[in-house]
Amino acid sequence: MFRIGEFSKISQTPITQLRYYDEIGLFQPEQIDKFTGYRYYSATQLPDLNRILAMKSLGLTLEQIQKLVVDQISADEIRGMLALKKAQVEQELRSQIEQLHHIEARLKQVEKEGVMENDDIIIKELPIQPIYSYVHRYADVRAAVQDRMAMTKLLPQKVGKKKLGYFLAINHEDSFSFENAKVEMGFLLNDTIEEPFELSNGRTMTMRTLPRVEMAACVARIGGFESNFDCYGNFGRWLETNNYAIAGNIREIFIKQVPMDRIDELVCEIQVPIQPADPQKFRSAIGF
Repeated sequence: MFRIGEFSKISQTPITQLRYYDEIGLFQPEQIDKFTGYRYYSATQLPDLNRILAMKSLGLTLEQIQKLVVDQISADEIRGMLALKKAQVEQELRSQIEQLHHIEARLKQVEKEGVMENDDIIIKELPIQPIYSYVHRYADVRAAVQDRMAMTKLLPQKVGKKKLGYFLAINHEDSFSFENAKVEMGFLLNDTIEEPFELSNGRTMTMRTLPRVEMAACVARIGGFESNFDCYGNFGRWLETNNYAIAGNIREIFIKQVPMDRIDELVCEIQVPIQPADPQKFRSAIGF
């Protein structure tokens, strides 16, 4: 048997918490000395306390926990509840990490304000290219990334790896948005795939042809999505300096794909269709 201070140590639970649980009848000592009032606990009580603490970590109120204790909720049921909570916390953590990366990328932009970097932007022609793809309006960027990861893993097994080239994504919006964006995703093709293919998410992939682009400004992006901030910012400065304008939907070609835990190694070529800017059109727009 252990006095409350000793039991506090072995259970890693504050004395104040143990006393409060005793007062409300949620978790009581094995014995109380009738002369001294000292509380004595047994190591055999640890499983019961751990269940209470596990339910508390799920965000349940003490009233809810008390009812579940009375109903004798099983360890398997608690394990299932904890697994669900774990998944929710992991998702929240991933979201916070993504947000942190975005903040860091924006901070990096602020720190480099006015500094023109050489991102090795090159101009090249993009030939007519068959692709196997679908178009979908995504609620957020994360959902599109999850689809990309699933598609690059499963589709080669279904249609044959040799037929598929690099993965690509095309933004079909007139502007950028993290949410509710219309995106086309699929693969460049090395061979034709005439038959449509329905994915497990209900979306159907079909073959179509990307038109020839006479001039595209292209640059390699290294790293995850947050690296786009620098790349596109430098694109903007380069376009303005060299008197070019965007002339079509921007394509992202994934040259090297990696698991999420190695996202810093991802290599993506950003292809921006361009044409010479019309200075007269700009002057007309601002009233000169």
